[in-house]
Amino acid sequence: GLWKCLPAMLCKQVPYTVTKNVSFDLMTTFFYGTLIGSGRIICGKTKVVIPLLAAMLASILSCISSQPGDLLLSVMNAHQGELRAKDFVKNIMKEKGINGFFVGIKERFLHVGLIVTVQLLMYDIVKRLVGIAATGL
Repeated sequence: GLWKCLPAMLCKQVPYTVTKNVSFDLMTTFFYGTLIGSGRIICGKTKVVIPLLAAMLASILSCISSQPGDLLLSVMNAHQGELRAKDFVKNIMKEKGINGFFVGIKERFLHVGLIVTVQLLMYDIVKRLVGIAATGL
């Protein structure tokens, strides 16, 4: 049930959310700071390109950071019985090593990466539409 899979859900969701939001904020701040520091003017096109690039990179990082937890959650949901998260972790490590936690990462990049990129881009655009400064400015 829920309690059995809670550790796996936390191993997936916490790294995903933290990595997605923090890396997006840090990268947009870095990119804008680099442009402003070099004396370039920030135009409307730049306010689309920088968040898009930062969102793409944040989506890659969030996929990587949450893949082990996602795989663990999938494996746990696919099996009935009394095994706990730590038992599944031990089995994966014994059978495939650390690489076992990254099975399916290519598909995750495509699926989750696209969703996260669009989410973060929309987040930045909506912020600007309601009068809040673009992330990183």
